Amino acid sequence: MAKKKINIILILLVLGLWGTVGYRALYRQFADSEITNSIQDQKYNVAIKQINKDTFKLEKINRDPFLNKEFQNTAIIAVSKKTISHNTVKKVMVQPVPKKQANISWPSLQYYGYLKSKDKELVLLKIDSKLYKLKLNETQNGLTIRKKYKDSIEVTFNSETRMILLK
Repeated sequence: MAKKKINIILILLVLGLWGTVGYRALYRQFADSEITNSIQDQKYNVAIKQINKDTFKLEKINRDPFLNKEFQNTAIIAVSKKTISHNTVKKVMVQPVPKKQANISWPSLQYYGYLKSKDKELVLLKIDSKLYKLKLNETQNGLTIRKKYKDSIEVTFNSETRMILLK
């Protein structure tokens, strides 16, 4: 008799749980969609806050924060073991000597990638509206391909080198 009551109670409990699950599923199916749409619209209406960048100016400091000493504009040079003299260091700007450049007119170049097979690699290069398949260090119209990368190649023309990017 006790087992029969426990089984009845458990069956009623399981039916109640499944009834609740079924009710919620059907309620969502047949409920007004206007309410859910307004709730969803409220979720996604989030104002984006704009962050303004802060600007500041860095000033030169005259004190070393780690050693707690003042900076000096002089360099110490040891002349002998007994004598130490202080000389001011002067910075001299050395201008590079410009190379003599002849008026070299480069042909129009477009790099389209490379083909790779078991025994050779070919670079697809368009020179003055003509497409060429060139190997590394092969010369075509005065152009020589020195190095190849996935996104660019290094090309030499009349001892001047340029990088050509992938089209």
